[in-house]
Amino acid sequence: MRRVLMTAMVCLLGSLVASAAPPPRVVYVRCGKLIYDAEKPPIAQAVVVITDGKVTAVGKDIPAPAGAEQIDLSSYTVTPGFVDAHIHIWSGPFGQAVSEPLAALRGSKAMSYALSSGVVGARVLATQGFIDVALKDAIEDGTIPGPHLVPAAHAITIPGGHGDFFPAPPYMPMEDFYTPMHGFINSPADAEKAVHLQIKYGARVIKVLASGGVLSPLDSPTSEQVSLEELRAIVQEAHMGHVKVAAHAENIRSIRSSLEAGVDSLEHGSELDQAAADFMKSHNIVMVPTVFVVDESVANGQKMHFPEYVITKITALAKTHFPSFQLALHTGVTIAAGSDHSYAPGTGTVRDEMITEVKYGMTPQQALVSGTKTSAALLGLEQLGTIEAGKEGDLVAVEGDPLSDIHALEKVRAVLFQGRSVTPANRQ
Repeated sequence: MRRVLMTAMVCLLGSLVASAAPPPRVVYVRCGKLIYDAEKPPIAQAVVVITDGKVTAVGKDIPAPAGAEQIDLSSYTVTPGFVDAHIHIWSGPFGQAVSEPLAALRGSKAMSYALSSGVVGARVLATQGFIDVALKDAIEDGTIPGPHLVPAAHAITIPGGHGDFFPAPPYMPMEDFYTPMHGFINSPADAEKAVHLQIKYGARVIKVLASGGVLSPLDSPTSEQVSLEELRAIVQEAHMGHVKVAAHAENIRSIRSSLEAGVDSLEHGSELDQAAADFMKSHNIVMVPTVFVVDESVANGQKMHFPEYVITKITALAKTHFPSFQLALHTGVTIAAGSDHSYAPGTGTVRDEMITEVKYGMTPQQALVSGTKTSAALLGLEQLGTIEAGKEGDLVAVEGDPLSDIHALEKVRAVLFQGRSVTPANRQ
């Protein structure tokens, strides 16, 4: 009898728990034109049904489920949420040294702005103090709003290289700073250790600075900074842990070394030649050309209060940067959209990158593919990039048709992230 009573009580408790479970949250979205997959023709007057944050139905003439929240976007074109393949995290004005706690607080504001801009996924290609890892964790546990993040932690670089903004004079003790933990290497053994430590503390992509760059004060984009042996060690160790490697490489020598080492994506690639482009295409290496940041810096560097050394370097770089992008495009290299911006509120986003890609030769459709499907695939965020059953319920509604005028991306009128509305942000 006791066993029978216990069984009955368990069944009763189970039924009570089941009856207390909240009903599924269903969102029914009417779309004027739906670009559910940027590589395929859009659907006019389509409907998207999102259940508990996941897409459960896409098509025409779908009746609204009973009790569903209804959202009318029938005056707009609806696209998948955007994915930015190359960002940094805003921590304050350029050149201003800030504490890591303050940088993290400002970074949380930047990630909220990114989400409001329609960015639902982003790859953070290096911060200090594992701030990007902390932001990723805070977003995932609901502490702050933001997109899905793929953090790199510290970029792997050399002392005095593109990743070195440390202003201390040479007589200061710096042994605790120039370490593999902070991404600084001087040998293949250091490179292995740097990869292991970044992954241990949360990196989900490895960023290596194979060449010099524009914003760093001590070097040049024409310099090589990481040896082929070091690059090979970095790629081998990362790939053993199933982690991709993104290589910042501006000049052709660093580009060739990065490609030979087996990196997964080439960032910037400002001096690409035909042999390198052919190699990228045949080996499925993704190009992240970051055309917007170069275009914007050349046009507005003075207004942005860049130091003279930055303006000098970016002006010289632009002479090869845009032709390199066009060479990659015409060769058929896979291109993902990366803004190389930090998402300081009110500044540029991956929407600007897609617009600038069209300025320099892409079709609007190619640009939309680069900023949705291709970027999502590069980041390994397979739940993003298209709007289809089983994917995450992320939608962006814009005024106009970006397939005929890419500038429609400047007019975001609604953002849904996991089926929930987010107040949209626009630069204009």
